[in-house]
Amino acid sequence: MRALPCLLMLCLPCACQVPGGTAAAAAGSNRTLWVAPGGDDANPGTRRAPLRTLGAAAARAAAWGAAGTTIQVAPGVYPENVKTTASGRPGARVRYLSTVKWGARIVGGGTEAVWINHGRHVEIAGFDLSGSGRIGLLNYGSWVRMRDNHVHDLQVSGGCTGDGGGGIVNANYKGSHGEIVGNVVHDIGVPGACQGVHGIYYSNLHGRIENNIVYRAASWGIHLWHAADQVSITNNTVFANGSDSIGGGIVVGTGDSPGGVKLTGTRIANNIVAWNPRASIQQYCNPDEACIGAGNVVADNVVYGNGLGIQMRVGKATGTIADDPHFVDFRPDGSGDYRLKRHSPAFGHGAAIDIGSAVKR
Repeated sequence: MRALPCLLMLCLPCACQVPGGTAAAAAGSNRTLWVAPGGDDANPGTRRAPLRTLGAAAARAAAWGAAGTTIQVAPGVYPENVKTTASGRPGARVRYLSTVKWGARIVGGGTEAVWINHGRHVEIAGFDLSGSGRIGLLNYGSWVRMRDNHVHDLQVSGGCTGDGGGGIVNANYKGSHGEIVGNVVHDIGVPGACQGVHGIYYSNLHGRIENNIVYRAASWGIHLWHAADQVSITNNTVFANGSDSIGGGIVVGTGDSPGGVKLTGTRIANNIVAWNPRASIQQYCNPDEACIGAGNVVADNVVYGNGLGIQMRVGKATGTIADDPHFVDFRPDGSGDYRLKRHSPAFGHGAAIDIGSAVKR
């Protein structure tokens, strides 16, 4: 697959990082650990004597007290299911960084998640994740930033069950302030094969889902559900997700556990949602429930070639561009070039975006 460039339309600067941009440790980090395929988990974790696995590095960081620790991971294949528990604090995240964008390839086994994070104030950036399970990145922490990752070709080998799954999943209903930015997520299960498996699945209060490219997920490209509220979904490109009977581009709503949550203050703006066989953008509630509250905005999206137009339960979509976005070379299998041609109707039509409570800490 061709590495997909930062391409999103519109009048705002693109937030995607350039290759190699994850390599530098953040200013203020007080400890750095190094991981490399030729390392040894008995090593001290220095650049010259690196550790072998992310699991060992994460355990070492937790033992240190973690806040401000940066874990640099060299290119190579890491056949492991990663679990990270170390937490940072405001201004001193725990950072897991691939030194070369998509160079550190985490290949998980089994039927669950390739990477599970329980830490707060964490950043996971630049990794390539694939494997046999149903989830790529599974996050339970608050104030977690997952950026510039390539999550792809999850086999969902445990079958289509009520547990669902996704490429990137924020699953803690009490969690908040997640950032899912600049990721490429694709081939998450088989399109149309499982209603509960999505590209990006978000169930938290506050947060932003921005500048991602999502295609060929089993059901929805981007799905808000459970306790989702006050979320910004902006500048994403979402295509070829689901089938003519399930899924689609972007769906937002609340329902099931924990109950009692209404979706409010959520903004879906400046996205390109194209060539999804069924739905494009949809507000959804369980039957006989009124889960859409006040202050939600659906504005200035390019919606084209989908099986259904925008479906609103409350309010109206505004500024919709129902025209071909004119990618340089659109191919539904993801092998094309998804930059926009100069005459694209998307250029210059974006709405100004206030990320509000999804502040960077």
